[in-house]
Amino acid sequence: MAEKRLAGKSVVLVVPKTQFREEEVFEPRSILEAEGAVVHTASTAAGPCRGMRDGMIDAARAIADIDPATHDGLVIAGGASVPALFWKNAALAELVSKMAESGKVVAAISLSTVVLAKASLLEGKSATVYYLPEAIEELRTGGARYVGDKLIVDGRLIMAEGPAEARDFSMAVAAALAS
Repeated sequence: MAEKRLAGKSVVLVVPKTQFREEEVFEPRSILEAEGAVVHTASTAAGPCRGMRDGMIDAARAIADIDPATHDGLVIAGGASVPALFWKNAALAELVSKMAESGKVVAAISLSTVVLAKASLLEGKSATVYYLPEAIEELRTGGARYVGDKLIVDGRLIMAEGPAEARDFSMAVAAALAS
């Protein structure tokens, strides 16, 4: 059997405890695991997480317990609860910053792209987010240029507009991890 291109890679998938978008969690996990990556799920606290359509996933760890040195990439899923759970989460902002500073792949989809702006990763960059006026304003406050593209790949930084882009987003993350 041929070796998978992400064999030996470790990715943290950060999921909101409630109201996550199933496509933005299960699609990246499926694609990354199919390519050979080990995907570790984290949230604001360890334990079960429930999606907007009653999908369930277990977060093995809390975000604050993730060691960025032991992972090759970070994927932040979106959902209706992201503004309340992630936008002001200091542990997540610190994890995002450390992963980016270390040259790791950092990816966010939907309302979670605001986390990248709050971690000061989007200053002067084009950015996308699920169309919500408050989210667009948060990107701009973080120094980003909102362009509304469906998918943005800027080196090892990847953003997607929303759940309809989950597959393309996941494929872009896999490609970045393989390079």
